Amino acid sequence: MNTRDLQYFTAVVETKNYTQVAGQFGVAQPTVTQAIQRLEREFDVQLVDVARGRRGMKITRAGQLLYQAADRINHQLALAQKSISQAKRGSIRFGLPPIIGKIYISGLVKSCPPDLLSCLRITDQGSHELLKRLKDGQIDIAILGSMAPINEEGIFVDLVAKRPFTVAVSEQHPLAKKRRVAFSDLANERFINYSDQYIHRAAFNAYCDAARVRPESTLYPLPNISWVKELVRQNLGVSLIVLDAIKDEPGIVPLELTDPTPASFYISVATREGYVLSEDEQTLVTTLKHLELFSPA
Repeated sequence: MNTRDLQYFTAVVETKNYTQVAGQFGVAQPTVTQAIQRLEREFDVQLVDVARGRRGMKITRAGQLLYQAADRINHQLALAQKSISQAKRGSIRFGLPPIIGKIYISGLVKSCPPDLLSCLRITDQGSHELLKRLKDGQIDIAILGSMAPINEEGIFVDLVAKRPFTVAVSEQHPLAKKRRVAFSDLANERFINYSDQYIHRAAFNAYCDAARVRPESTLYPLPNISWVKELVRQNLGVSLIVLDAIKDEPGIVPLELTDPTPASFYISVATREGYVLSEDEQTLVTTLKHLELFSPA
């Protein structure tokens, strides 16, 4: 079976137009027609019913079943092409969220052999975007942050840590002397919030729902966590953030939340199911799983 025939077929199902598919692939229309006919001979069944006059073509039930399988095959072939091309270059495509990376990159550098570090091609994005890129084959290994253990089809995950959220306030803030606070006590505070690529925004909403309060929240399109911390340091607002991101941060005080925890910060090492790790990639994954990421809370 020719895999290009499957590509033509899925395109025909999606467009219902042979001429459009021929133009999409830069071939003559008979090439597409012959591909569909080959598949019908291969499976000994009609896949496309074109004898429908003005009502257009219809994909038979057998055609719909083949489409579902062909779509998965085409996706896996595309991933394989990306992976093989990347393997030839010898680099490691590694996703690292900015908050996690800001805190723990030094531990990674200390634990990995220098020749392995030189192979890293780091993508610095939020966890939601990294998960998408991992599934699409744009990266092969990632550290991901989440509010709950990740259970995503097609992704293999190892949970390595679970950390608490805290509220960061300026040392000039009246609450800085309290050290512990209920989230409901923050109803009148102005929160510096994050874009959707960070899970902190979802955690903020979870705390609001649990405490039945809705503090003022200002969303800033800030490129990294350092900007958030600087706004907090200048007492321009408070922020919900994973505790380790502000430990020993000058001018910022972490307030422990006394509420029953509606959200935690989970750290996982993720790879794509079916992806065969190179020796260097396996070393990286093993290092990440055993890295001493956190000091005791």
